[in-house]
Amino acid sequence: MKRPLNEIIAEAIAAGILPPSAATSIQHEAHRPWPVVLLTAFGAWLAAIPLMGIIFLLCGDYLTRDTRALYPLSIIMCGVAVAILRRASLPLFIEQLAIPALLAGAATMSAAFYIDMSIGNGSAGVALLAIALAALIPRNWLRVLLGAISCAFIMAAIVILAASRDRDGFWIVVHAAMGIWLVTDFVQRQHLRSVLVDRLATGWVLTIIAGLAFWTGMTFLVGATINSGPVSTMAPLSQPLASFAQLASAALTLGGAAWLAKRWPTLHTPWYALTTAAFTGLAVLMPSLGAVMMILALCASSGRWGIATAAGAAAAWIVGALYYQLAYPLATKALILIGAGALFALIAWLAIRDRASVVSGASAPPAPKETHAGRIGIALTAVAVLAIANIGIWQKESLIANGRPVLVELAPVDPRSLMQGDYMRLNFSLPQELSQLSDDEAGSARLKVAGKVNEKGIVELTRLHDGTPLAPGEIVIELTPRHGGHTLVTDAWYFQEGEGKRWEAAKYGEFRVDANGKALLVGMRGANLEAL
Repeated sequence: MKRPLNEIIAEAIAAGILPPSAATSIQHEAHRPWPVVLLTAFGAWLAAIPLMGIIFLLCGDYLTRDTRALYPLSIIMCGVAVAILRRASLPLFIEQLAIPALLAGAATMSAAFYIDMSIGNGSAGVALLAIALAALIPRNWLRVLLGAISCAFIMAAIVILAASRDRDGFWIVVHAAMGIWLVTDFVQRQHLRSVLVDRLATGWVLTIIAGLAFWTGMTFLVGATINSGPVSTMAPLSQPLASFAQLASAALTLGGAAWLAKRWPTLHTPWYALTTAAFTGLAVLMPSLGAVMMILALCASSGRWGIATAAGAAAAWIVGALYYQLAYPLATKALILIGAGALFALIAWLAIRDRASVVSGASAPPAPKETHAGRIGIALTAVAVLAIANIGIWQKESLIANGRPVLVELAPVDPRSLMQGDYMRLNFSLPQELSQLSDDEAGSARLKVAGKVNEKGIVELTRLHDGTPLAPGEIVIELTPRHGGHTLVTDAWYFQEGEGKRWEAAKYGEFRVDANGKALLVGMRGANLEAL
């Protein structure tokens, strides 16, 4: 039976976990389900857009000449909104009017900051403004949002002011932000017990989790599912930061595991030790995983399941991103994933065995006959997951080893999008008739093109393959649908950040092709067919 929220709050205040003001703050929002609050906020954000437009249409010319007028205007809008939102009883419609005013006022003051200051100082000003508004408004969901905003802009300010806008700088900044959260969380739970600090810290740590996932890059198969351009890859950190980041990630994982085992003594088992070892090994490979695992352990042990769930989702995202990491060959990554999957299958078996022994030791009724079938099902599921995750990798390795090497000439692309960070835009010389196909003619089946290979291994693709027998010396290659058209395998070549000059001389794409037309891009060649 569920206990009333007011009773839980009263007991927490009596035990010293929450301050006396928590009852009033939480009761303000207890009568509103979170979907209603979420829809209210969404409507307010949409309403803020035309409100900002009206302000700048009425005062645009004057405000651009003298930004001092922006400050009193924003203070008035924020002041009115804060006065309304501080009321204990507030109709939902009035709140919908106050929130756009708050957002418009805050955005106006933020614009003034960026006009009058540098980008770094302006970002710091926005962060301080978010904290000040959170202190004034007793709305917990708004405080979480403002905490997230303050964290994002503080990290942006540090990155800009330190002139470290590369991957190294972001890794350092996001882990420094996590250190601030760890200290704040300890002080909050041991001494402050402030609802304001707790809500700000919640938004802060959610931003850190999102930042770590974003820094890692695209996760396994998501890029192919979205099909929205080149997939983001995880270029390695520069030395010596890379070695330090690996050690720090492993240390954070071990620290989180030790803390969780201390809080939950039932985890003193062999399977938990194996779990810790597996995640520590993955944390060495993925420098962003350790911080997420630490957050997961701390929040799970203290019952903050919302944050723990977000951290768990981020951890799964980061582990999946190993597939796109550039520092390891494809076969090595396949072996790592197979080994990790087998280890987790063993961990699951040990956990089930321990649970069964605990139940039998407690003189529980005999286990149902379906127990063995359930274990077999779990084992088969684990095998199926491993097979699905790795069969594509092994197929590609086989194609690289046994496929026929051919070269395809690169066609010109838009020079503005040729080099973009850690990938290069590709375009291949394909038969002209491809561009004349309608959607109905192309259909859902994969199209193939045929061409003749010369003595240098260069293939000139001249026609669509309609299934008729190939002429002597001809080869067929399957096309990949991409952005409403077709290309050979991919329209991008990925490389480590900073190696753009190396690939500017590329004139040919090097492929491996099997007898059925399946192809894989394995390298680039220069004008004289030299390997780059």
